[in-house]
Parts: sequence; C-alpha cells; structure tokens
Amino acid sequence: MKKVIALGGAGHIGACGVRELVKRAPDVEVIIADFNLDAAQELVKEVGGKTSAVKVDVRDSKALVNLMKDADAVMSFVGPYYLLAEPIIKAAIEAKTPLVDICDDGDVTLAMLERSKEAEKAGIPIIMGLGATPGITNMMALRGSEMLDQATDIDTSWAWTALDPKMTGPAIVDHYFHAVTGDIVTFRDGDWVKIPAMSVKRTLEFSDPVGVLEASEVGHPEPATIPKYIKGVKNVSNNGVVWPQRFTDIAMFMKEIGLADQTMMKVLDKEVKARDVATSIILALPELNTDMVEDMILETMNRYGEFGIEGVCLRVDVKGEKDGAQTQYSYRCGGAADLLTALPAVLGTLMIVNGDVKKTGVLAPEGVIPQEIFFDLLTKSVPVEEIASQYI
Repeated sequence: MKKVIALGGAGHIGACGVRELVKRAPDVEVIIADFNLDAAQELVKEVGGKTSAVKVDVRDSKALVNLMKDADAVMSFVGPYYLLAEPIIKAAIEAKTPLVDICDDGDVTLAMLERSKEAEKAGIPIIMGLGATPGITNMMALRGSEMLDQATDIDTSWAWTALDPKMTGPAIVDHYFHAVTGDIVTFRDGDWVKIPAMSVKRTLEFSDPVGVLEASEVGHPEPATIPKYIKGVKNVSNNGVVWPQRFTDIAMFMKEIGLADQTMMKVLDKEVKARDVATSIILALPELNTDMVEDMILETMNRYGEFGIEGVCLRVDVKGEKDGAQTQYSYRCGGAADLLTALPAVLGTLMIVNGDVKKTGVLAPEGVIPQEIFFDLLTKSVPVEEIASQYI
C-alpha cells in the first residue's frame, strides 16, 4: 500500500489537500503530520479512510527525516516557505523521499533550485511551488507557450481574498508582507533583475465576479522559474492584489511605517520582529475592531457574493509569435482559495505515487509536469478559460 505524508495537513490549505487526496485515492495511506496534533486527530475523524495523525515539528530535522523515510511521497503545506522550505527539502533529500510543496516565495525558490543535483543524487523529484500561484499559473504559462512558435512575454497574476475565515494562522499573512516588501526578483529583457516590490502596477480583468482590479508586481516564484524552462521568453512578471481595498490600505500603512520589515523592535520588555507585530495585528482585527471587519465583509459580499469571502482568481497572459502573427493566449480561472492551492499539490503527489513523474532533482512545476495531463485532471474540478487573440 502506498503511503503519503501530509506535512501541515491539519491547516487551512493542508486539510483541503488531505480531503482531496483521500477522495481521489482512497487506497493510499495518508499520515497527517502537524504541530497541532489535536487538529490532525479531528481531521482523521472527519475524513476517515486510511488516515492517521502524528505530531511533528519540521524544525526537528532528525524526527522529520525519520518520519519521511518509509513514505512514497510527501506533500508539504508548511509555511512561511522563506523560513521553512529549506529544512523540509533537506530532510526529503536525506530521507530519499519525493516531495511536493506549494512554496510561494521567490527568493527561497531560487536557493532551493540550487540543490537540484543533491536531489538527483538521491534519485527523487522535489516539485516546488505546485499550488495556485505558483503552480496553476506556471502550468498556464507552459500551456500558452506550447501553443506558440515562440513565447516572448508572460504575465502571471492573482487576486485573493483577505477575509477567508479559515485563514487563521500567521503563515499566509507573513508571506504577504514578505512578497510586498523590499526588492523582488523579476525577469526583464532576457535577464533576472531586482526591482522594488509593488513599484509596477497593472490594471487587469479577472474572471467573474471579481472583474477589473489594479495589481502590483510582487515577490513570487514565477519570474524566478519560468525563464529556466520556457526558453526564449524575454519578460516574466507576477502581479498580485488582495481584496477588500480597506485591508490593502491597512497592510500598506504597516509597510509604510516599517512594521512589514524584519527589523527587531522592543515591545514592552521583549525584542520581537516588526513583521510579527504586524502579522499579529492583522490576525487580531476581528477582535480589535469587529465593526470594521463586519463592514468589510458586508462590502465584499455586496460586490462579489459568497465568492468574495473564500475566493481567488488567477490570470496568465502569454504573448509571442504563431505562424508569423503576434498572438496572445490568456487563461483565467477562479474558485475557493484552499481548493485552488491544495488540489495541484495533490495531483502532483499522485503523479509521483503512480510513477508518472520520471525526472529527478529540484524542479518547478513547468519543468516536470505534463501540462495536458495536468489540465485534464484540474479542469474536472476547476474550469479554466482559454482565449486566443492577435495583437500589434
């Protein structure tokens, strides 16, 4: 019997991944490994099947390696990835166990790709960033590039809710501040360069019911990895926006006064990171100002309906040449944030378990996952719109 370990499997995204894995592969044994053992045990009661729970601290490398050793694959939902991707990947290499994660930090992605030869020597695939963005966005970029004779420009974009009641942990808030702070890596004129986060803005139309929003270029893995696999591309960006606008205004104020940074500051008699203070404030907003949060929820519901509370929208535009004409392929999809993030990781994990992944090394999705197979599986649960057009 095949065995899969779900690291962080009791969290917001991880629990959705466990549910999807059990539904799609009921004969696979699933170990829900989480620091919160109570939550993991509750999930075992919910999903049943061949699941069990174990407590794990991913910072304990010896325990993590021992946990991974007899598994057929690991899928990791433990963030923030700029802090925790490296120890998890090192453990997978030592255990010689294939790994899929949803890493959404561009800087650590570049660093971990440098470990590819170590994973090749261990004989395992490690697929980084197989979530919504990165993940679905990378595969959209690959699909569009394969439609063209030569892709030249790829813009990947996302719009995300800040109101999902299941987002109770600090990792996603910490990641957001990491993505919008300092210098970020992007791909311009055939080379990687650094620019200030959010210094470039684009007006984009996302799928219904969200529509037109202004997104900013942020720190994400897509510009770091796509040019490595889609040869000849000249420009790659990642653009993000969070709704409602009032949440973004609060976050940008914290960034402006330095609370989004990693600077140490004194709170009463303790030294803490400024970003930890900002993250704690964001997570405590429902208690600090109940009326304001209720107003944001009502405003979002009036504008986007139920989708606005738990939804995410993705958009990818791929420009290039086809049959001598300047052609663009655009892709759009939307859905519940936890499903769009967890499902790609589940699909990739099952491809590994079923022997469909042949490459070894540390790889981004577009470097290892066949896009036709991926979209055939994905679109059974998440419809994807594809639009072809010509431009001058």
